[in-house]
Amino acid sequence: MPAEAGGPSSDGTKPSRAAPAIRSAPERFFETWLDALGGFVFCVVLPIPIYATGEPFAQGIGATEQTILATAAAYVIVWYCGRRLDAFPRPTLQGNLGYVAPVAVLAYSAIAVILVLMRSDYSRVQLFGSGVLAILWMAFVAQLRGRYLVRNYAVVPATLIAEMPEAKACRWVTYDEVQKMGIRVDAMVADLGPDLTESQASALAGAAIAGVPVLDRRYIVEGLTGRTPLGGLTPNEFGALLPSRQYLVIRRGLEILLTVLMLPILVPILVVLALIVRFDSPGPIFFLQERVGRRGRVFRMIKFRTMRHGAGGPSFTQAVDDRITRVGHILRRFRLDELPQLVNVLRGDMSWVGPRPEALTLDVQYVQDIPHFALRGIVRPGVTGWAQINQGYAHEAEEMRHKLEYDLYYLKHCSLWLDVMIVLRTFAVLLGGAGAR
Repeated sequence: MPAEAGGPSSDGTKPSRAAPAIRSAPERFFETWLDALGGFVFCVVLPIPIYATGEPFAQGIGATEQTILATAAAYVIVWYCGRRLDAFPRPTLQGNLGYVAPVAVLAYSAIAVILVLMRSDYSRVQLFGSGVLAILWMAFVAQLRGRYLVRNYAVVPATLIAEMPEAKACRWVTYDEVQKMGIRVDAMVADLGPDLTESQASALAGAAIAGVPVLDRRYIVEGLTGRTPLGGLTPNEFGALLPSRQYLVIRRGLEILLTVLMLPILVPILVVLALIVRFDSPGPIFFLQERVGRRGRVFRMIKFRTMRHGAGGPSFTQAVDDRITRVGHILRRFRLDELPQLVNVLRGDMSWVGPRPEALTLDVQYVQDIPHFALRGIVRPGVTGWAQINQGYAHEAEEMRHKLEYDLYYLKHCSLWLDVMIVLRTFAVLLGGAGAR
């Protein structure tokens, strides 16, 4: 269909006369380069007079020049990765910091390690000071974009607008509005499946010819919410939930190696916590519970005991639960009761990152009540996970549906990038004690 041809009206029929071609929003080159150059000046250039002892690069490469190159390289990495993460900015400063800070910590730490290995002389204060500035700059710019840079999306058909998530940075408009008001759009959004009518498919083809990106609704929803919607999930999409086998094998080797290397630090902590639990209340130190792991295999998960020994009640923790001991409240708040699960990691029952394993009795019920719940067993369960850092504790059916959508998103996008982000953001969650129960 030519770009000048009319698209469908809201009822899915073709208009009687040719409508004006849909127009793409202006490319945001200016905004992108202003962001990049402004951040480079703020994070790399402006601090130079503070630590430079002379004119940089006038007499070869010394400590000052090494620092400038290092901060420049780290900033470029943070900016590039931050832009990828910030395709759909979060509306809150805390949300933006939660995505930018882990990237900055990893990038600047990696540069520092490289400089140490190369025995290079550089200013440590300036390097990590630049990292702090990069976090502030990226979060500030993301905040501005999230609040004031509104993106227009034409939704086909119009009835899909009711299913789109609310976001200050996104404006959902019908195809009719776009045609009548001449609105420039950033993309066309539709359910790209076999149910598209001929007129709708023609409208999407016309948009593509006019240079307007055509996106599947699920892609937009995933980007805004971090969840893979259950509604409309079909068997032919299950293959997309299978992570790379090569990556899972490499990750397994790395987590075993890192766990063994961390044992000299973790074992003394475990011993101290075990003694505290033992003397706080009568009963065993550890709590063992049957959980469902990879491919439905049942294993015994190890935790520090945080409840009174012999206390009955439901298998899940309530919002106010008098079964929890004094020390148990502290251990749960900072997730220290989970540390013994390093044994499960070494045994192969669990990974450090993955969907949280459910108790056997609860898992059986969830599989019956929630469609596709068993898909969580594609990978090993984790000590921490994407659902844990985004939602926290869940038990009710609707909460578990949302949790499953987070877990499916993790399966679909499982990668070193996402795993590292989850680990780094877990530390922020631990410090705040959010979502503990």
